[in-house]
Amino acid sequence: MIKPHLKQGRMNKMRKVIIYLTFAFVFLTLTSCGNRDIQGIEVSEILLIASKSQNIDYRKLLNKAIKGDDTSIKQLALLEISGGASAYDHGAVLVDLIEKIGEEMFINSVGSLTDSQTVLIRGSIEAGLEYGDNPSFHNKKIDDAFPQLCEFLNSQ
Repeated sequence: MIKPHLKQGRMNKMRKVIIYLTFAFVFLTLTSCGNRDIQGIEVSEILLIASKSQNIDYRKLLNKAIKGDDTSIKQLALLEISGGASAYDHGAVLVDLIEKIGEEMFINSVGSLTDSQTVLIRGSIEAGLEYGDNPSFHNKKIDDAFPQLCEFLNSQ
């Protein structure tokens, strides 16, 4: 039989180990969650994780879109990322992508859209403008930030 004072000593050691492991886990989680720069566009780690869970190679898709690949631009524009922060982060990436490649290329790449696709793209861009940190678009609405794109989306 274990003596009570020995049992209490083991319990204290176990608590210390559990507390240490918890702090280590939290520290590693926080330090590993950052942003990744993909050709000048900041992509959050949470967005990369969310897209990976949907079997999407977000880095590859974004790299191709930045290079002007029409199919990749359209796929990225129509991507539905679930999860609060990652959805807003995706919108911010779209805003930065449009700034990088230009409204005209973006519009030509997405082509004609259904009503639901138009709503999806508009919502993503509006979220990106509101919650993104691109200084070029601080406090701008979609019609001010991207007038050609806004006109295009209104005509769809």
